[in-house]
Amino acid sequence: MYGYRILISVILLTSSVALAYDPLYYNNLTEALHAMKADGDVAFGYFGANQYWRTDTLGNNEEHDYVTGIGVIRFQFLGRYGLTNSHTLSLIIPGYLQLQGPGDTTGVGIADPWISLDGWLTREPRLFARGAIRIPLKSALESGHYSESDRHFAFDGAMTIVSSLSAGSGINIEATAGLRYYLSAWDMLHASKTDSAETKPPVELRLCGFFVLPVNPELCLRLGGEIATRGETEARIDGSWTNQNGSAFSQRDLRAGFSINNESLNLTAEVFYRLGGENTAKEWGLMISGIGLDFTDLFSTGSTSSSGGSRQ
Repeated sequence: MYGYRILISVILLTSSVALAYDPLYYNNLTEALHAMKADGDVAFGYFGANQYWRTDTLGNNEEHDYVTGIGVIRFQFLGRYGLTNSHTLSLIIPGYLQLQGPGDTTGVGIADPWISLDGWLTREPRLFARGAIRIPLKSALESGHYSESDRHFAFDGAMTIVSSLSAGSGINIEATAGLRYYLSAWDMLHASKTDSAETKPPVELRLCGFFVLPVNPELCLRLGGEIATRGETEARIDGSWTNQNGSAFSQRDLRAGFSINNESLNLTAEVFYRLGGENTAKEWGLMISGIGLDFTDLFSTGSTSSSGGSRQ
């Protein structure tokens, strides 16, 4: 039962171990909103970790224990607007409330928001493309020593395909492949948390996919996973860009859950479990969305519509 004591998630910047789930890929679209229609949601979950993987300068990836386990409630605000019948503009604002951590590390804050534009490439087969940018807030809206911000401005481009596994199988496939490009920024060095320099991560590959089994017209079971990987981050030392040994990053996550979609409810519950990785936490947790809280209510008292919107 030891593995089930940890509830998915969080990484302190001071430990140089990466964040847990990715807000952008959690909110993948598989359909566009209708033109001039708005849609919103608030997702939340509990996350935790007692161990993490750390790679040393010799390339050895070892598992370590946190002195004190990390426990965090995460929430996420989502707002969408249909620019046309084929293109949807989205704003994703992640946040957190830390409940447990080593030393004086408790805190609350808003992390870096994502702005994305999704649109159809073809409707048969169903191909959906996305371009997104992440704006680094650099801990401006976070309190305490704990932080989930990344100092690097990032661009993400991805393509999603939705298709049946085979004729008559009843199982659908939702798969996304994307690349993330980072700009350089001043950040801590991998080998020494007390030193900093201008750094630049390499291009990151992200893969996310699900098998979706309809149980009945309202209930679907979902089983899949997510992979993220990139090489060593470069640092500008004495005017020259050099790789930081042991700074390569990877995550291999299992994702499983269910979704209920009817006239009164559009709920998705999903379990995350980290199977392996480099410079990342060994974690698991639960995320829930579609419980009736609506991000668009913060900006308008008018009616909203969720028709045509779907999330991976």
